[in-house]
Amino acid sequence: MKLAYSSLACPGWTIEEAVAAAVRYGYDAIEWRLADGAIITPETPPETIRRLRDVPATCGIEVACLDTSCQVVQATTAARAETLTTGRQMIDIANGLGSPFLRVFGGALPEGISRPAILTPTAEVLRALGEYAGERKVTIVLETHDAWTRSEDVLELLQSLSLPSVKILWDAHHTYRSGEDPAQTLARLGKAIAYVHLKDSQLDPTQPATWTYCLVNEGDVPLRSICAQLKEAGYDGYLSLEWEKKWHPEIAEPEIALPQAVPYLHEFWLESK
Repeated sequence: MKLAYSSLACPGWTIEEAVAAAVRYGYDAIEWRLADGAIITPETPPETIRRLRDVPATCGIEVACLDTSCQVVQATTAARAETLTTGRQMIDIANGLGSPFLRVFGGALPEGISRPAILTPTAEVLRALGEYAGERKVTIVLETHDAWTRSEDVLELLQSLSLPSVKILWDAHHTYRSGEDPAQTLARLGKAIAYVHLKDSQLDPTQPATWTYCLVNEGDVPLRSICAQLKEAGYDGYLSLEWEKKWHPEIAEPEIALPQAVPYLHEFWLESK
């Protein structure tokens, strides 16, 4: 197991500051979502991409994953073609960074289109991206998010592919808060899980389904149990802290959240059988 953190945690930091923090706080890798506070896209300048590659390498920090905003569920042929174009460009960036993974979203179900009806065109998009990525030694990881939070829905989509370069990014927070027991998630997804996001939150007892992000081990998400079950299942990939400061500016600063999480995540993992 290796610890990573998403640069969503530090929207006010430069690339150099984000990598220096990884070294200082004891992370093994960084997951790139932001570069100098900006979302990474195909339009990100080449010099910035170079820094995303070279600065971690110089400091002995791995690039764990490159995150995209790509949503593979699209209602029209034109929209699917646009997703493929952007996705391939991001795969090329991931390959250049030496990132083994590229994160994509499923997205929402298009209005008026059922889940069964969208499966085939979505699988075609994932297959095309996966084949392109596989040739470049990158694995596409579909996050449990949006309309694809339930493990059975994600698994149904991936089972139609049987492509080794398309796997699952298990955001354990999303599946748990949607009512799915972590043991159930692991039983369904198993070896299809190639990457893991962890974060903690508190359930508001006065407002059902309302969760507030909090520091690791201060909330209601059973992170200790999740780590134990992952380890028992043979998972040996990255555990990535996704502290979403970019989207939730009210949560703790990265100088607090990033070092606070490290001893807990190590403890959860090392104490597991």
